[in-house]
Amino acid sequence: MMQRYFLLAILSMILLEITIITSAQDSFQKVKKISTDSLTSEGKRIYFTQRFNAAAPKIDGMLDDECWKEGSWSGNYLQHLPNEGAQPSQPSQLKILYDDKNVYVAIRCFDYEPDKIDKQLGRRDDFAGDIVGVAFDSYHDRRTAFEFDLTAGGSKLDLLLENDGWDVSWNAVWEGKVAYEDSAWTAEMKIPLSQLRYGDQEEQIWGLHSWRWINRYQEESNWNLIPRDNPGLIRSIGELHGINKLPKSRRIELLPYALAKMTTYEKEEGNPFATGFDKSFAAGLNGKIGLSSDFTLDFAINPDFGQVEADPAQLNLSAFEIFYEEKRPFFLEGKNITDFSFGNDQLFYSRRIGHSPSYSPNLNANEFAERIDNTSILGAVKVTGKTKKGLSISIIEGLTAKETAETETLNGKDKITVEPLTNYFVGRIQKDIKNGNTIIGGMFTTTNRFIEDDYLEFLNKTASTGGIDFRHHWKNKSYYVDAKLIFSHIKGSEEAITNLQNAPAHYYQQPDAHYLGTDSTLTSLSGFGGQFEIGKRSNGRWRYNTSLSWRSPGLDLNDIGFMQRADKISQDNNLSYVVNEPSGIIREYSVNFNQNNQFNFVGDYLGSSGMISANVKFKNKWNYYAHIIRQGKSLDTRILRGGPSIFIKGLYCSSFSVNSDDSKRLIYGLHYHTHIFDDKTSVNHDFSPNIVYKITNSLQLSTQLNYSLATNSMQYIDDDYENDYFLARLDQKTLGLTLRLDYAITPELTIQYYGNPYISVGEYSDFKLITDARAESYGNLYHTFTNNELVHDPIENQYNLSYNGNSYLVNNPDFNFQQLRSNFVIRWEYKTGSTLYFVWTHNRNQYQNITNTSINDNIDELRGIYPENLFLIKFNYWFTL
Repeated sequence: MMQRYFLLAILSMILLEITIITSAQDSFQKVKKISTDSLTSEGKRIYFTQRFNAAAPKIDGMLDDECWKEGSWSGNYLQHLPNEGAQPSQPSQLKILYDDKNVYVAIRCFDYEPDKIDKQLGRRDDFAGDIVGVAFDSYHDRRTAFEFDLTAGGSKLDLLLENDGWDVSWNAVWEGKVAYEDSAWTAEMKIPLSQLRYGDQEEQIWGLHSWRWINRYQEESNWNLIPRDNPGLIRSIGELHGINKLPKSRRIELLPYALAKMTTYEKEEGNPFATGFDKSFAAGLNGKIGLSSDFTLDFAINPDFGQVEADPAQLNLSAFEIFYEEKRPFFLEGKNITDFSFGNDQLFYSRRIGHSPSYSPNLNANEFAERIDNTSILGAVKVTGKTKKGLSISIIEGLTAKETAETETLNGKDKITVEPLTNYFVGRIQKDIKNGNTIIGGMFTTTNRFIEDDYLEFLNKTASTGGIDFRHHWKNKSYYVDAKLIFSHIKGSEEAITNLQNAPAHYYQQPDAHYLGTDSTLTSLSGFGGQFEIGKRSNGRWRYNTSLSWRSPGLDLNDIGFMQRADKISQDNNLSYVVNEPSGIIREYSVNFNQNNQFNFVGDYLGSSGMISANVKFKNKWNYYAHIIRQGKSLDTRILRGGPSIFIKGLYCSSFSVNSDDSKRLIYGLHYHTHIFDDKTSVNHDFSPNIVYKITNSLQLSTQLNYSLATNSMQYIDDDYENDYFLARLDQKTLGLTLRLDYAITPELTIQYYGNPYISVGEYSDFKLITDARAESYGNLYHTFTNNELVHDPIENQYNLSYNGNSYLVNNPDFNFQQLRSNFVIRWEYKTGSTLYFVWTHNRNQYQNITNTSINDNIDELRGIYPENLFLIKFNYWFTL
């Protein structure tokens, strides 16, 4: 009897599977009964859309509205990954309609295993699970497309798709929903024309791209196939025809906001500005005005950036500034237009606008000053657009407040200026020639500080920077030549320009740099730079380029840009071998070779390095990466921070990482990085395991541990001696943890937590005094203080050093650094484009010059640090006029 029931159960399951497969096959037959698309002269597909006559659809993902009976479906997607040009494992269909205000998109994603559709629900702009999307190059400039995507879970993504990648910082106001059928899931979108930029032609031709990602197969298919070996993503997409007679619109979008903020922190007895509790209220307005169909004005009045995620915790022991990514929406949107990168340097670094005040008042005991964290941005305006003749224009104007801080000194209460009123201007133009095969452009920036107080004369008064760039492609854009020239001109008081000459980016005071030398009478400083690069980027497995870049000693971009050092000539050669076709157990792989030479601006040889790296992805979707770098003996012009250059021994650097199949619920990986120096003392080991656990379709936990053990025998020590320079051995241990929790209750209501505890401890020994800066042997380069020449004073926490009849006092450089940065954010998009935020930011921070290398003790210390908490509620409301 049991066997009979068992056989009946098996038969029932087989019949059910046959029914599902038959239903899926019947649905797949519909894919063949769709329109046959035309092709351009270049062989790209053309989709013909139409203006519909029925009522506009209700955006619910169901595709059952009358309008969807109009127009034609287009399918025949082809694989982009992993098997380029092959039929996809699951077919897809696309339909596009429009009216005078919106473009409507419907996509049906067939799947013969509907229970395996990955419906991961993530926060906005998070690539999670199965995804489908569409992108419009509405300028049809073959350079940028506006992309709109939906995950199978219903989350929205929008981004700017570019020839060499994408930018998810761009956010549009649009509607999108998904639904599920017996053997498919469907996506429905309503994209306002106001969110796109296009010309005023009566007959519009747009670039069109549609793609689908099936996560369990790590498979991407394209409506118009973009070859892996392509000259640029946007140059390879299809076309959208049929849009015509769009009404001229003057788009006006307004986003007013209001917020309430409360901060708690440790109270300081006797300090009237540190009562332990602050509260504030604010309101402001962001907006967009369509100056024409292809030009937009963005503005922000009294903007607020309270919901910005915290910067990662870091301890900087170098003389150079750390680069932090921009996270403020106003500056993120359209940042590709104002990009003028120059190696690792940038002409425009938007985080300069609204930075921390530059001046800190000198206070005696029992004197206090109000703490100002950031300079207030009074307003900012941005104009961006592109003419139908291919001229792109972007202008940004920002004004930050004259920032004052209250003080209470022995002379009574007062207000002092800690940052002058400052105006920032950025202008960028680019012109496409010969269908984008040639691009020429330029950029110009100014910073003007209105200094009224003598004690602020250490700041530059005006800074002008600019550049011109040129890029030309040939042979189907497989080859390119790229050239850039930049300049800077800084004006200020003698004090300001002297400080600028002696800053870490320049170090004019280096005693052995005879072509430099600080001139304390200057009131301006100018410099220039350039870059030339030629290479092959596609059309074959071999890719290569060679480049030469230079920066004169006086070049400075740091008033509104970012630059770590001038006085440099760099020459690079790169060679890559790329295989995208699966073979055997390998899905794809690449091998890269790099060689670099460095010189100062007068041609003195500084050093060379070479690197070989390899990346392999296997068919089981595991990924492996490794590299090894050899850097020879180098002449370091920066290690003594304004002192003479010294020779540093060479090193080997290697790295290895492995990551598991990221389509699984549990994803894990490991990264290992090491430096081994030829001095047989200095060494660095970094371990970084990481785990991502998709607990449910809506809840995800990710964590990464960073543990570092480092020994540096040549660590610089700050001192007060003008012509004597000290180094020491630094033994440093660092432990950091990054924790993220993402919970998407619905696509519109999400909760995110970010936590980053960080501990670093350092102990110095083997103190050294430089004796012969240009000696190539370490034995002649420095004198190492013996125990008899070094005495520690525990009361003053100093070292008394003696050598050759000279005595020196050096503060104990040992350190314990503990920091915790965390954010908890609830985001509710209660209406399309309108959002309510609740934010809790929790910070702990402590730096001590003490010797305690126990990580456990420092964890206990971190727990005991009095926290600073910020609670914020922000409400904004989007509407159009």
